[in-house]
This record gives sequence, structure tokens and C-alpha cells, in this order.
Amino acid sequence: MNLTLLTFGERLENHYQACFAILTFLRDPQIEKVIVITDRPDFYRIFGDRIEFIEIDQTTLQQWQGKYQFFWRVKIKALQTVQAQYPTQHLLYVDSDTFLASSLTAMQRQLNQGQTFMHLKEGALGDKSRRTWQKMHRTLGGKNVANINITSDTAMWNAGVIALPAEKAQAILALAIGFCDEICSTNCERRLVEQFSFSVALNQHQPLQPCNTIIGHYWGNKTEWNQMIADFFVNAQLKNLSLQDCLALLAEKDWRALPLGKKQRNTNAKLKKIIDRLFPDKHIHYFK
Repeated sequence: MNLTLLTFGERLENHYQACFAILTFLRDPQIEKVIVITDRPDFYRIFGDRIEFIEIDQTTLQQWQGKYQFFWRVKIKALQTVQAQYPTQHLLYVDSDTFLASSLTAMQRQLNQGQTFMHLKEGALGDKSRRTWQKMHRTLGGKNVANINITSDTAMWNAGVIALPAEKAQAILALAIGFCDEICSTNCERRLVEQFSFSVALNQHQPLQPCNTIIGHYWGNKTEWNQMIADFFVNAQLKNLSLQDCLALLAEKDWRALPLGKKQRNTNAKLKKIIDRLFPDKHIHYFK
């Protein structure tokens, strides 16, 4: 299978997260190619010829947003671009804030059988505990979108990982982008439209399977993971470690050491703001 990531912009954390993710996946022999769609290929020189780039710019990103200028439509377009270039390879997309914790062998075998994957089923659109989902359900519930009936039971999956079998990928992505565009033509809450479009399109072809026991996704605790990753790369740079040295270090990694999610209590954040206001920093000075 081919591994694909989409990264752009100047925020360093997005790129060092992606580099760390790539390192974890390079250890697995099931990965045929690593394809990074980016406007900053200079951030990935550590990998040498282990990576293929599809370079994009702001004009491309603007075009990929489509008629309704929905920003995260670019994710679907990115996958379509890779699929068109490599139509005979299974496509594995991951967000930058992910890591491979175990073997891809079972996923490869199931992709060969036509199975689709996303990271984890988060719930059903009719879940009343999710405010954004409620707004989407009020607009879409009971309607037909791209010839698919939307009900309160229509599932929402986490789109941090998307795995498509080669023979179905083109049709699935075509359905996802058609579904996305049709929703964007309504007044539906847009924040999760791309995620919902993937969820529906992949599940329409074959019941989705999760892969959260294979691939970790730390979107709920980026602060601690970013610090760990920054320390990892600083250590590698100071010791002048090679790519192979970095891969060897990851073989010893305990992926359970940091939580994937952590919700800070509102009271905690409020008290910290009050303390910062009451006790501001003093004696600040700069080099002259």
C-alpha cells in the first residue's frame, strides 16, 4: 500500500508531527511508497529518496476548495490526486498527528479483499450529546444526499486514518466529493462535512472497519505529544543520528506512555488565566 500525508503552511508542529508519523510507518514492509502532498518539501529532507512529493501551492489549495470554497474539501482532492497517479496501489491516508504502533499485515490482507477502514467510529449523526452533529442532523436528517438516505443512525467516523482498496478507491472518492459538494450547497454546518463525507462514502461500499488498535491518533492531547516529538528530533539532531538510527529508536517506543486524549477542565484554565493576570511576569528586558 502507499502511505499519503497532506501538510501545508508554516506551522512547524504540523510538519514535525508528519515527519514523526512517517518514521513510524517506514518500519513496516507493507508500505510501498510514502507520498507527501505539501508546499514545504524542504521540511522532509531527512527522508532523502524514501519520499515522493506532490508539490502544491495556494492556488492549488484554492481550486481544491471547489465551488462552495469549503476548505477541508482539499483532503478529498488530495486523495483523488494520489489515486489517479497510483491506481493499482491500495491507498492509506493518515493525518500528521498519528503513529503506527503495530503491524499493517492484517490491514493489507483485508484491503486485498476489498475492505475499507477509517480510524474509529465516533457515533451516529443523531447523537444528541454532540452539538455540531445535532446541527447537521437538523439540516440533513431524513434527506437524500447523492442518492444516499441520511438518518439519525448514519455513522460518523474519525477521519484521521482512511484506507481504500485499489479497485474501489476511485469510485469511493468520487462519491465522497459528490456527497461533500451536495451538502455544501445547503446551509448545513460545515465543520465536519469532509469527515462525514468520507464516513458515508466508505461505509456505502462495504461496512467500515476501525484500525485504532493498529494506528494511534493523538488529536486529543497534542501538547504532550508535540513535546515528546520535539525532544525526539532535537536528540536526533544533537547526536547526528541517521534515518536508520531514528527508526531503531522507535522500535523501543512504548506507545502507551502518553495518553491519546486529555480534556482540561474549564476551571483549571480559568484559574490559570486569573493567576497570570494577577501575577504578571516582571523585570522583562532584552539584549541591546
